[in-house]
Amino acid sequence: MANMWEKVEELVRKHEQEGGAWLKLANDGDTAVVVVLGEPHPREVVFLEGKYVLWSEKLQAQGHKASLRVAYNVGVYGTREVKVLEMGSAFFNTLNEVRKKYGQETWAFEVKRRGAAKDPKTTYSILPDRQLTPEETAAFQALRLHDLPKLYAAEAVGAASGTPPPGASSAKASEPVDVKLAQAIATALKALPREAVDRFLQKFAVQRIRDLPASKGELARAFVDALVREYSAESVADVDPFGP
Repeated sequence: MANMWEKVEELVRKHEQEGGAWLKLANDGDTAVVVVLGEPHPREVVFLEGKYVLWSEKLQAQGHKASLRVAYNVGVYGTREVKVLEMGSAFFNTLNEVRKKYGQETWAFEVKRRGAAKDPKTTYSILPDRQLTPEETAAFQALRLHDLPKLYAAEAVGAASGTPPPGASSAKASEPVDVKLAQAIATALKALPREAVDRFLQKFAVQRIRDLPASKGELARAFVDALVREYSAESVADVDPFGP
């Protein structure tokens, strides 16, 4: 059984992942199971002063060489949150191979970091983790993706002005959840015991489903799906096999 230090370490990693658009694998051994969504977004960049900046002829004249960084929309398998994963050309080549062999839309892949934080020799592996069911495939393909060109343009403007980009997520935390999604969640919860509804409200710290922020919409959907499976299993278990 994991001791408290290991439990806290796991919680720290979890919270580091939440709240931003980017999927971060910051330490050696960090792993994520994701579904690659949409098209990749390539950028030619130069690594300067601890960060990537867009390559330009001016930087080339100064002797800097461009490298390729590619961003992807990925759906986190466990929560169905859409994050942005940015990697180099070596990762792209490996991903492209497994994507062609297994299929992009119907498989979830495990991405694992191999290298300590800030280690220039860090590499990333990507392997097929599980094949999606038709229902899972449809759910992931229905997720709203980040507008990658717009996201990076906002980041560049923010870096140039010294202010953070206006919203790193496709949905602002202050905006209410989509009406159709709220209705779907409400319909699913109405079919469950009151205990399940209370667990949902407590989990997301809201009193009404319509108060749910848009940034938590897909996480809420995944949580409700888990509740439905849990209580459906309990209902089956409660059936008396010797009854009439």
